[in-house]
Amino acid sequence: MATIEYAVSVLGVRDIIVCGHSHCGAVGALVRDEDLTQLPAVRGWLERGASDELKEPGTGTDGPDVAEPVQRHALAQLDRLRAYPCVTERLAKGELGLHAWYYEVHTGAVLAHQSAGDEAEFLPL
Repeated sequence: MATIEYAVSVLGVRDIIVCGHSHCGAVGALVRDEDLTQLPAVRGWLERGASDELKEPGTGTDGPDVAEPVQRHALAQLDRLRAYPCVTERLAKGELGLHAWYYEVHTGAVLAHQSAGDEAEFLPL
């Protein structure tokens, strides 16, 4: 929280990118209900971040790349950022952009979350 506050309020950062990646072991473990007791900080971070959203059924939850859960997690983190007072203020002034990206480790592709009308999806940059 201190890092975000300093970057936004003091450094005047104009854009924040939350970038998830394919084959994410932490998100994959949560989606598969694996035992994370040996990693309490990781477990707590994931559970606070978006555990319900990560476990939603859909394609991409069974494969090793866990694309959809990772993308949902990146979007949930943007929602958390929007709750920070300094972020809320800069967003309201149009001085800050929030972006969700997804990096495919196996291909090198970077996808950015984009909205088009009622549709929202991750598309190549």
